[in-house]
Amino acid sequence: MRRQENVNMRRVAFGFIGLAFASPAMAQGVPQTDTEAGVDVAPITEQFNIDRSDRMTVQVRVNGSAPVPFIVDTGAERTVIANDFARKLALEAGPILTLATISGRYQVNSFFIESLSTASVNLQGVEAPGLERANLGAYGLLGIDSLEDSRVHLDFTHQTMDVLPSKKTRTKTKLENGMIVVQARPKAGRMILSTAKIDGIKVDIILDTGAQSSMANLALRDKLRRRHRSFDFIPVKLRSVKGTILNVDYTQIREIDIGGLTINDMPMTFADNYAFAALNLQDRPAILLGMDALKLFDRVLIDFSNRRVGFDLPKRVAQAQ
Repeated sequence: MRRQENVNMRRVAFGFIGLAFASPAMAQGVPQTDTEAGVDVAPITEQFNIDRSDRMTVQVRVNGSAPVPFIVDTGAERTVIANDFARKLALEAGPILTLATISGRYQVNSFFIESLSTASVNLQGVEAPGLERANLGAYGLLGIDSLEDSRVHLDFTHQTMDVLPSKKTRTKTKLENGMIVVQARPKAGRMILSTAKIDGIKVDIILDTGAQSSMANLALRDKLRRRHRSFDFIPVKLRSVKGTILNVDYTQIREIDIGGLTINDMPMTFADNYAFAALNLQDRPAILLGMDALKLFDRVLIDFSNRRVGFDLPKRVAQAQ
């Protein structure tokens, strides 16, 4: 698949967040029976937007507030709220939490949220870290604590997100028909694809809808440098969700193979990203796959319970194969 994507490197945002010492929030969706068990079930569908930084946002109500945009972030372990919005709602202050971002670990304040809801997600009793809205780029982030035990169907053609219950099955589900399905392994709540290769180098991939562009670790950069002496980079500065600056190397990867699925001419940054250390992936080649790659597909299906990810090629590409 060959499609060139332009990346505005002056406005790149990364949303990896991992938390220690935080009690898990319970996702309480509308009870439904599973379609794969032979009973029809209507997916809970909601519209998402692609914001100016190329990230997905959905409308969220906090304690019954008017809806505001939150970024859907599959790279974030926990849901986050903007400090100014939390104070406007007079939310009760929570404990100091340890926050892991791309540039390191930080101590941050938190807030107690009684209810947080979208069309498809309903969380109760959330302890959310607070960050500055100018750095988040939205009123908050919806992390994987809001999506666990679900199938999340992202339709980039129609810009809709479906959230369905996920029942364990070894066979393909109806939604996966026509998709290239890649098995994943769990790590800290995230799903890691271990079937990817670049120039024959095995690479672990983490899906990160909260990142505008994809980022790889230095272990991958160094291996590629040893194979290609002319592997050139451009120095770039990125801003994290904490507002800190991270120095990175920018280049373009000629070809990435993910379980038989090929992405060509992929823009990529390389950095000493603390996210990889938090996942214990700093010493083996790994990539946080951002929206620049995910939006190349018509659909992406993330099945947390069955540890699978499905990719639907654009129709014109599938027809040409």
